[in-house]
Amino acid sequence: MSDRPRRSTRQPAKFQEPSPIVARPKRKAQDADKPVNILHQLLKSPKSALTNIDISDLVNFSSWNMLSPESQTMLKTLLPPTAFRGYQPVLDPSHPSAVDSMAVDQPTSGLPSDSLDGSVFTDSHFLAAAHTFQDHIYSEWLSDAHADKVKKFQAGILDGTLSAPWKDEVWEKSNKVNALPVAEKGAPPPSTIDFSNRAGEAAEVKLATLAKKGVIKVGDVIAYKRNFMNVNSIIEKDAIIQAIHPNTYALTVLLEPGSTQHLPGHLLSRNPSDPSAPTQAMTITTPSMLENGILDVDGRVSKSSRPNGNAWKCFTVWRWRGETNNSDNDVRGGRQNHGTLFYLRGSYHFDK
Repeated sequence: MSDRPRRSTRQPAKFQEPSPIVARPKRKAQDADKPVNILHQLLKSPKSALTNIDISDLVNFSSWNMLSPESQTMLKTLLPPTAFRGYQPVLDPSHPSAVDSMAVDQPTSGLPSDSLDGSVFTDSHFLAAAHTFQDHIYSEWLSDAHADKVKKFQAGILDGTLSAPWKDEVWEKSNKVNALPVAEKGAPPPSTIDFSNRAGEAAEVKLATLAKKGVIKVGDVIAYKRNFMNVNSIIEKDAIIQAIHPNTYALTVLLEPGSTQHLPGHLLSRNPSDPSAPTQAMTITTPSMLENGILDVDGRVSKSSRPNGNAWKCFTVWRWRGETNNSDNDVRGGRQNHGTLFYLRGSYHFDK
């Protein structure tokens, strides 16, 4: 037998290349303003740790004593007088109970001492305010984005651009097809009976009554709008109340001829100049009379195509609110929607 070594029949292990070592990115150096970022996270982010803890474990008399005297002095200015020891309530001299009191009965001073009463941190009012603070952080009411919204809202209130759309305008946008339709010639107006039923007892209130009681005033803009489906047209025109007769309370209104909708700017100011051509004037006593006058001036709807129904819902009153300044860029001189004549009539009837 040969002494020659035998070969192994086992397959040799395959060579595997070593996997490359991925170098870990270097840890980003801490920013110099990281304490500021942490404070911003704590006080403004909804993920702040302050929203998940018992606030009384953090804000208490023990933590107060850990503060420096300078910090305590600054924070004391934010606390009410009742938070300090030695506070004595003092009635104002105008209070009825102080009429029979004498000078010797009054305490020497109603001002508290500089020593803080530790029980303020366990007071139910203080804890309620602290919990509300946590809720505001969680709800993002203290975030920068919410602060920007508040600034935008306040600016809109001051310049008058934030007024919400009137409910009638919202309704018209969602129900354009059904907005005061006019029936074909010879057919009964479908809205007449409906308007009478909705108006109820308020239908007895006349336009002259609204003028007499100051519901509508000189300087108000009365905006007309009706959808005439039979001629496929929407007629819109503004009229401004120039005068109200002192005895009959008939309205004298100004409007532009033809299809011009809005009035010239010099008639919309608080001290308007005298009207000149081509501005026209008319005297009316009912909304239907004003509607027919507007349609006569406009000229696009013939008398045979006009409705016989109620016109109170077709007119919207626009009026200044407070001391709002005139807006040269506004087609109604900065006035705001005050409601339809139908709405104002109903409000007057049920409020009187």
